[in-house]
Amino acid sequence: MSCYIRHIKDFLSEIGIEPQNKEERKAVDLSIREAIGKKSSDKCNEVWKEVKAVLQDDNKKRLLISDLRQLK
Repeated sequence: MSCYIRHIKDFLSEIGIEPQNKEERKAVDLSIREAIGKKSSDKCNEVWKEVKAVLQDDNKKRLLISDLRQLK
């Protein structure tokens, strides 16, 4: 499910998203997958690889932040 969420905890916290339980982490995971064009069936390590790339690209990172802020 969200094996990479723990790696981006600081990033999520900076944008005001702090999932407290399994359901909230799942919702964040699904939102991230949707934002980066991955399916819920894609392997976690594939998603994490893409998330790392997105976080290193300022434009893609801004788009991801915008998408995730809609969760609140």
